[in-house]
Amino acid sequence: MRVPGTERRRADRRAGPTVFRSHPIERRGRSGSGPELSVERRLFGLIRPYRRQAAAGIGVTLAMTLLGLAQPWPVKILIDNVFGPHSILGLERDGALALSVGLTMVIFLLAGSLGLLQTHLLIGLSQSLVQNLRREVFAHLTRVPLRYHDQRTAADGVYRIANDTYAVQSILLDALVPLSSALLMLGGTIVVMILLDPFLALLSLASVPLAALVTHRFTARVRRESLDLRDREAGVYEHAEQTLAAIRTVQAFGRERFELTRFIDRAGASRESMLRLTRTQVLFGFAVDLVLSVGLGLVTWVAAKHALAGQLTPGEVLVFLAYAGSLYGPVAGLASLVRELQQSAAAAQRVFEALDEPWLDRGDEHEPPVDRVEGRLAIREVSFAYSEEQEVLHSVSLEIERGQMVALVGPTGAGKSTIASLVLRLNDPVEGSVELDGIDLRELPLDWLREQIAYIPQEPTLFHASVRENIRYGRLDATDEEVEQAAAAANVLDELVADSRGLDTPLGDRGVTLSSGQRQRVAIARAMLKDAPIVIMDEPTSALDAVTEQAVMESFDRLLEGRTALVIAHRLATVRTADRIYVVQDGRIEQSGRHDELLGEGGLYGRLHSARFGGTEPPPPPLYADEEDAPMLAATSNPG
Repeated sequence: MRVPGTERRRADRRAGPTVFRSHPIERRGRSGSGPELSVERRLFGLIRPYRRQAAAGIGVTLAMTLLGLAQPWPVKILIDNVFGPHSILGLERDGALALSVGLTMVIFLLAGSLGLLQTHLLIGLSQSLVQNLRREVFAHLTRVPLRYHDQRTAADGVYRIANDTYAVQSILLDALVPLSSALLMLGGTIVVMILLDPFLALLSLASVPLAALVTHRFTARVRRESLDLRDREAGVYEHAEQTLAAIRTVQAFGRERFELTRFIDRAGASRESMLRLTRTQVLFGFAVDLVLSVGLGLVTWVAAKHALAGQLTPGEVLVFLAYAGSLYGPVAGLASLVRELQQSAAAAQRVFEALDEPWLDRGDEHEPPVDRVEGRLAIREVSFAYSEEQEVLHSVSLEIERGQMVALVGPTGAGKSTIASLVLRLNDPVEGSVELDGIDLRELPLDWLREQIAYIPQEPTLFHASVRENIRYGRLDATDEEVEQAAAAANVLDELVADSRGLDTPLGDRGVTLSSGQRQRVAIARAMLKDAPIVIMDEPTSALDAVTEQAVMESFDRLLEGRTALVIAHRLATVRTADRIYVVQDGRIEQSGRHDELLGEGGLYGRLHSARFGGTEPPPPPLYADEEDAPMLAATSNPG
């Protein structure tokens, strides 16, 4: 069985598609064909779109390296030509001193100016990289199947976007530029040292292989502990986000101290992980420095012996030792670079894990068949699984004609909401098909498809914005007048009469300043504003009391008039007038028919009805809270 969400073509999964075509980011899914790229190579691949800026930065680095190679020579002039008996360019001692001081000033002024230019170039480049990667990761995570988000916390995704993406800045500022500088300095230093004294040059290089061996031994350990630290840090974010999001429950149960203890545990685990990584880095740096210091000491001993034997002047010894220090500096820098690279690679690995998660095939190559669909839905022999071990739907089939209201009822966990998610194409079926007006949903553009459907979840999602902007979320180009009309049709204004700001009333996070019924009315207004031909409602009144449910039903009736509706409900009274009711149990359709037909059959629907109403037929819910004898408001309108 294929796990859902892997239906994209393999070539597309390997190389994209990317959300932003101007600077695409290459992806390699684990299931994709072709060679796997290391995290480091993929990080360097991100720089390709900015190769001109990177080349300019490397050019500046090359110029700074040449200036660095020239720094010891003014000192040689000072030692040999000012303090010593040697002459340079026929200059007297005062002239040689002026030349030494002048060269030193010029070298340092140029190096400082180039350093400022390098910082300007590379900071701008690194911020562009971070912005592009953050944009890609955010866009990608909003487009992956719900299966991905169901298996992870929202805080984990936030940490990947906000923190892990900074790996590209580290790879540029702490890896690419230092690597270029170290390699250039290393190559130039070796050339100059060989010209000065080939034997001492070879002796200086003797410790380099040992430093490389030490670096190799520590590389995997640094990567492993860096990745563990990132995971621990994400755990701190996750617990903080979950606790603050549920702060009402936490305070209501008096669990502040309990949550603080759990937070301290996670923060402590992060601290211990950081200390382990720091100890490893310190030990790594000490081992490399020990090897190089032994090598430098040996070179100093031999160079001094050569000077005493008259083979080198004191100035040449100082120049050679300066270059030896310059040689060991880049080698130690390369070892430090490996540490930085492994930390950045650990963060980048988490970023690429998210980017490698395949999208649903969005069907962008297909043209929308019409501007507005008729609204005929069909689910044909559909099976679905969240994983290979968790199949939740088994050969489910049902049909909804244009303008009909069809209800799904059944025990909790039976698969009702999963069916709704397949109609919205939040997931794709493993087997079978879901069709709209006779066309498989996978053959339709995904963005166009979702414009044809208005969705009202059990707990409406409201944003930290005004009521007006929350309603406008249904259609972003709607005018204020259209928003107000939708609000009036859903009786939202009746709920806000106590606030003089009306629709401009700001809402708290997730709309916590509104009651459940008020949030439902805003969600209904949002769906009305969208004016989609299909409406999906997932247990829209299950969290409401009877009085509030009766008041909300009027808004539902206005919303569903003339539209195709798929309603998931636990309260059987709300679906008695449905054109057809499907009874779902254990991922299968157990019964189907109208309310009276299903009651006559008995079976699961009859048992659910008896459990809810004790075997008696409930009176129709009143249209208004003070009209108990009024007939129940129809949950839909069937024009056919």
